[in-house]
Amino acid sequence: MRCLSLILSAAITVASAAELQRIPLYRRWDDSPGLKKEAMINDNGLLVAKMQVGTPAQEFTVLFDTSSSLTWVPSTKCHSTECTTFSSDPYDTNKSTTAVDLHKKQSIKYGGGKCIDVELYRDTVSVAGLPVTNQLIGSAYSVSNIGDDKYIGYLGLGGFNEDGSTDYLNSTTKKITGGSHEISSRQYYGSGGYAQNSFQLGYGQQSQQFGMVATDSSGFYGKRGDTPQAEFIIGGVDHTVYKGQIAYLPLPTCDYGDSPYWKTALTCVKIGNNVDIKLAPKSLATLSSGTNFMSAPTKQANLLHKAIGAQYDDATFTYKLKCSTIKDLPDLSFSFTNYKVTLPSSLYTAKTDDGECYSLIRQNTNEKDWILGGSFLNNFYHIYDLGNKRIGLATPKGGCTAKIHKTGSRSTKSN
Repeated sequence: MRCLSLILSAAITVASAAELQRIPLYRRWDDSPGLKKEAMINDNGLLVAKMQVGTPAQEFTVLFDTSSSLTWVPSTKCHSTECTTFSSDPYDTNKSTTAVDLHKKQSIKYGGGKCIDVELYRDTVSVAGLPVTNQLIGSAYSVSNIGDDKYIGYLGLGGFNEDGSTDYLNSTTKKITGGSHEISSRQYYGSGGYAQNSFQLGYGQQSQQFGMVATDSSGFYGKRGDTPQAEFIIGGVDHTVYKGQIAYLPLPTCDYGDSPYWKTALTCVKIGNNVDIKLAPKSLATLSSGTNFMSAPTKQANLLHKAIGAQYDDATFTYKLKCSTIKDLPDLSFSFTNYKVTLPSSLYTAKTDDGECYSLIRQNTNEKDWILGGSFLNNFYHIYDLGNKRIGLATPKGGCTAKIHKTGSRSTKSN
């Protein structure tokens, strides 16, 4: 069953910077004109934050996921353990005056045994103070292996196609039918309240760029009072939270196939001087905030871990290694277009509560492509730039032990 790529969509009129108001509930800061920010929690490498759905608003804490596009929350019909044990109230469509039932169900299977069954609705969704009317949203009546005591639900920020459509709603003639509602796909995504992705395009902000940045042990960029563990930043680049220049990585061109959001070309992966993997042509890395792990094709993962003496554990799906060896392990490096990113061993390994050590690189089912999750992304201010078709990585002002090296001639001009 394929994963859906459903996108946030709506045209929004946003007030000028002088008219923006801070809402203490969300702990926002508006340091730069046009920017809106939302405080986030760093949940073991997953960045989660508040989202409001419906009229009047019902609030949820959800995972902000750059690798999928369906925004969904648990509904009153969900009796899965994941739903019934979560502390917040589920989504009640009957209590929202703006909820429109599309009379369509969808089952969505993510990686790692994660899956949901949803009923599709349109409703008002608000993130970082930006309200989106007629947003497509999944009302989940079954949830498996997604969520914990801090979040349940997704804000989908990636995976859409060039025209804003999704894999199953990408035709000008295909219909969503049921009851008194019949909406063509083109109408649904391209007119009225439906723009391509309101949190990147057509929502009225000065820039289509959004990004996320996590804290480190030194504090949140000089300490600013009530500090969050991370921030979601939308409407441009916040130049106050990073140092140096931004390394911009281009999105793949159309001949790579599938959605380019949010992926970039990957040319080489190395563990010190021990292993140098020359990747197949057109290999990609997906930048996914939906997982904390990095993952590699099985053969490549086995080769890398053999070089550091790690053994695969079928029970946990991880590569285990001796804790005493970690400090002496070589750096892990990724080569992209004009840039190389290097992680020391402390960033690609972790330790369980029981004192066992393991690698943060897992196997995936793809033959050549990688997924780079929070253990990679959260070392940087990571920026997603739809208008210029690129992804940006920058070193937070608090510093980090991961390094970005320029290898090509492309300019690193920040904007």
